[in-house]
Amino acid sequence: MNDDGSRRRRLTQNTTALDNDPRWSPDGKRIAFTRDMDRTKRQTTAEIFIMNADGTDLQRLTHNNVLDAYPSWSPDGDSLAFSGSDSGRWEVFVMELATGSLTQLTGGNVNAASASPDWSPDGTQITFSRFIRVNGIAPKTVYVMDVDGQHQRPILPDPPLDGPLTLRYFPRWSSDGKRILFAEVKWFKDGDLEKLIVQRIGGGKQEITDINDRLGNNWVGGGACWMENDTAILFSLKNNEKPTPNYDLYRYAFDTRSLRRLTQESSDEEWPDWAEGDLSVSPHGKLTTLWGELKQTK
Repeated sequence: MNDDGSRRRRLTQNTTALDNDPRWSPDGKRIAFTRDMDRTKRQTTAEIFIMNADGTDLQRLTHNNVLDAYPSWSPDGDSLAFSGSDSGRWEVFVMELATGSLTQLTGGNVNAASASPDWSPDGTQITFSRFIRVNGIAPKTVYVMDVDGQHQRPILPDPPLDGPLTLRYFPRWSSDGKRILFAEVKWFKDGDLEKLIVQRIGGGKQEITDINDRLGNNWVGGGACWMENDTAILFSLKNNEKPTPNYDLYRYAFDTRSLRRLTQESSDEEWPDWAEGDLSVSPHGKLTTLWGELKQTK
């Protein structure tokens, strides 16, 4: 759809699978995404697909019959990083599109799992989420590693084990490569608290509190990304205070601290991805992609 919520159109057509996690290629000509092969058995088998930006030339890239998800393009468009569960737990892989060759970047720790990678804009690093199980507790935090899998390190100290269970997930690099956007959920006895966080590499952390101040704390996120040259954030949110809650897309601007709802549909609108600049498939310029499961009418 356009970045103001207009001109929404459907790109994939299927009744048995569920398509999500879309990501624009750097040149705006293709989209990579995850397909849950059986929508009635999610978290069982998912594969990575790519297609042209208008929905044509659909190609399946993985054939593992396990969970492969969360693709991210390399800046040159030649490779995809993604999460795979061949070993029985999530790990990060890279696939060269020309040859189909796979390289596993994480692994070797039975008490850890790695997922949802995102490639840095200069192509030298990958950020990802990591579970580390300690004494039956599995906090999740955000890591960065070199593009060959070396020098894996957290961007923040691991969450304390004596506090509320903390999950940090779905990190996204800013276009200048200086910041990482991610969601953080803290599980308290009286309910969970979710916030969007911007972490400057080697610097301070910014919590975007305006969303919680205006919409309360009873909401669940469904993916977030940068937009408009890092001046705004596009994200999905389900406000559980509504009588019939569903995911909608919102835009948050840093300069004005304004929050704008972009979609008003009864369906779920999740996992947005922003494309910077004009695209050949859009006569109206910039586009936002969203995936959601359409609610069926009886």
